[in-house]
Amino acid sequence: MGREELRQAISRYLIRSRGIEVPFDRIIIGSGAEYLYGLVVELLGQDKIWGIETPSYMKIEQVYTAKGVELERLKLSKDGIKTSELNNSKANVLHITPYRSFPSGVTATPSKKYEYLKWAKKRGAIIVEDDFESEFTLHSKPVDTLFSLSENGNVIYINTFTKTIAPSFRVAYMVLPEALYRDFEEKLSFYSCTVPTFEQLVIAKLITDGAFERHLNSVRRKRRKGDVKKVHTVKNKKESKLKCFK
Repeated sequence: MGREELRQAISRYLIRSRGIEVPFDRIIIGSGAEYLYGLVVELLGQDKIWGIETPSYMKIEQVYTAKGVELERLKLSKDGIKTSELNNSKANVLHITPYRSFPSGVTATPSKKYEYLKWAKKRGAIIVEDDFESEFTLHSKPVDTLFSLSENGNVIYINTFTKTIAPSFRVAYMVLPEALYRDFEEKLSFYSCTVPTFEQLVIAKLITDGAFERHLNSVRRKRRKGDVKKVHTVKNKKESKLKCFK
């Protein structure tokens, strides 16, 4: 399941940054998000119907197809999966990227997140929350995760260090609700961790020493400045055009 040092560091980091409070032993370390998608299928079973966003990151569909599960492709609107698509689907597992879906760039609104949770509670369904790249949000306050909002223990949270540290670090983590963690122990705890110990300890130290969050804050500041510059550039271009017509 991963080195305790890294899982402890992630547990403390999630409380500070994402509002997720879980003991470290419910955090599973794996070599990339795609590997964890496969573990989720083994955990929940191939008999489930997976609902995925359309369009979505190509590898999400490829992994689930390779694992032999039935897929439903649910169309996105400007704030998340269309309500009609969600209500008419037969899915009992929903894989979503609520922060910013790729390649559409759609971000789920707070009301849409509650809609997902209400749908899952009514269906007895599981949500796989893929929180890729959310650390680079330009908001001053981190956006609430579905995992932290859920009161029913029906959300699996997945994130990765591939984007936040470097693509060469094939390290991701999965946070399980209590009931599913017990199932994981029974079914899948025989697996060895797929991430080298050295890399796990390096990331644990980066988080524990505060270097990881300082890096994230630095990137956010640079992106905010870049965003402001873009606004000024667009404004100046519009003003220039107006002058030409006078």
